[in-house]
Amino acid sequence: MISAIEWIPEGVADPNPKKYEFSAPELELIEMMEQQNFGGEKAAPKQPKQKKSKKPKEKIEHSLPADLRMDEYSSDEDENDAVQGTAVGNLLLDSTDMLEEEEQEQEEEGSKDHVDKDDNMDSDSDDDDDLNDVPDTREYTPLDMEGLNNLGLSHVGTNAPAYMDMNENGEEADDDDSDIEDVLIQPGDALFVVAKTEEDFASLEVNVYEQTTGNLFVHHDIPLPNFPLCLAHGDISPTGSAGNYCAVGTFGPGIEVWNLDVLNALEPSCVLGGEDTSMADEIMRHNMMQSSSRHNNNTTKLEPHDRPQLKPGSHTDAVMSLSWNKVHRQVIASGSADCTVKLWDVTQPDRTAGTLTHHKDKVQSVVWHPQEGTLLATGSYDRTVALVDAREGNSNVRKVKLPADCEVLAWDPFQPQLLTAASEDGTISCWDVRKFSNKTPLWSMVANEYGGVSDISYNPNVPGMMVSCSVDKTVVLWDTTLENNKKPQACGSKDMAVGKLYTVNFYPSSPWLLGCGGNGKEIALWDLTRETSIQKRFGHRSVVVNNNAASGIVEGDEETTKDEKQEALDAMMINNNNNKNDSQVGQNEQSTATETPFEKRKKNKKKKAGGKKKKAHKAGSR
Repeated sequence: MISAIEWIPEGVADPNPKKYEFSAPELELIEMMEQQNFGGEKAAPKQPKQKKSKKPKEKIEHSLPADLRMDEYSSDEDENDAVQGTAVGNLLLDSTDMLEEEEQEQEEEGSKDHVDKDDNMDSDSDDDDDLNDVPDTREYTPLDMEGLNNLGLSHVGTNAPAYMDMNENGEEADDDDSDIEDVLIQPGDALFVVAKTEEDFASLEVNVYEQTTGNLFVHHDIPLPNFPLCLAHGDISPTGSAGNYCAVGTFGPGIEVWNLDVLNALEPSCVLGGEDTSMADEIMRHNMMQSSSRHNNNTTKLEPHDRPQLKPGSHTDAVMSLSWNKVHRQVIASGSADCTVKLWDVTQPDRTAGTLTHHKDKVQSVVWHPQEGTLLATGSYDRTVALVDAREGNSNVRKVKLPADCEVLAWDPFQPQLLTAASEDGTISCWDVRKFSNKTPLWSMVANEYGGVSDISYNPNVPGMMVSCSVDKTVVLWDTTLENNKKPQACGSKDMAVGKLYTVNFYPSSPWLLGCGGNGKEIALWDLTRETSIQKRFGHRSVVVNNNAASGIVEGDEETTKDEKQEALDAMMINNNNNKNDSQVGQNEQSTATETPFEKRKKNKKKKAGGKKKKAHKAGSR
């Protein structure tokens, strides 16, 4: 089952991921073991051996030659006899070494003869059949590798023979180089992370989609201790540095933050809330130091508690929703089955930044405003949607009612005052948060009467384009630009063939790519560039630069006409003029208070010049 999908924006992931990264507790433990010399005490420095003073050997005079002194080797009573014994022993050892060397040489010669005999037996013994001296008169054409490459018959082919697996120098290609190429992230690759569960195994899968070739494969995966329910992507680490991180909410009360740029990650970068494992870590360190210290006679081992306690301020039930703030990038909001919403600072994971208790049932969805970093929307199973200012907490909460349990919330990226909610009965409603107190939606429709709506997502690169998915295995595209106060129109649907759908999301770095997943084991991607009807309706809206979306300026592709650009500019100018008229008094007071003497003189000159022109106009009219 795939419970959540989260895209990684282009350029955020490390092109060359690390294989492993030591965590802070591991580095601390390594330093402690180095100080305590894990495995025993430090060896004392070796002292130079004192040379024993040798007694001078007494010379022995012999009248016979050396080979005839065997009769003198009679006993070891005196030192002269001992010296003679060692001399004879050395002579015998030298002779035995010579014999062993001769035997080894004979064995090597015998083995060579044996190999030669085998080779002669394998080869034909007839001299007439020896073709070494016969010249080769066959005609052949040398291989044209460039021509084979152009024809697609070189080593690029999947059925290429082994001899074609060569590099430029004609040497065999190294397998390590090909493994490194598989790990590297190419510029055109689209990455996304998936929360996946198969029977009793849960994991995070980082997938790569090659947009040029259409290949989709799992880059690496991370095992999880509990079944995942929700994901949120961010780019701030617990140390405050930029990176590629994913927060995971599971059936447990803790929120794990994983570094997606580490291939063989064994532990999360930090855990927000959850079980307090500090005592267990201390017990592990104590036991390891006890076992490593040989000089310590006290070998009593500590045991952890049977029921670990939760961290202060932690959730007490499953984490059902997460949202990573895009303005204050170190802040995460979480909604839980314990009916609370908690705020977290990733750089301070040991404590919670705030707790909201305005809901009476499980909190299914939380989402930060894309531009106002303190505005948070929450949806619950108590059939309400709430708007909260995180700075004021529970004192300033506004709510509206839903016809059924809330499933998901989403902000319109091009009209940030619009908040959309999907409920369990298949209804999708949209509110203008500036008129949230009226509790009347801007529009409401039944998107799926029988299967309900499990997830919705706005396209961050195409204004007015929304997608919804349902347990009826289909994805539906909607045009939310209202014409004559009508409801959004369905523009297309597709059966994704991956079972009941629970999650859907647009790729933020491309306007025409979305992914979805559900109770099947596979992820499904939909490339909208091949859909003619979708391109006719939304093609001219495609945004090239999304930096000016907040001010109402949308830069389109080549198909955007000059009239549409002019209309957008005119509308922006009208809004600016209205805003200027509404706040003209305040601006004048502010400007007079901050005017410099040079600016005052300039204004007086303009006033005098204007007065002269008026007088001249009156004289001409007479």
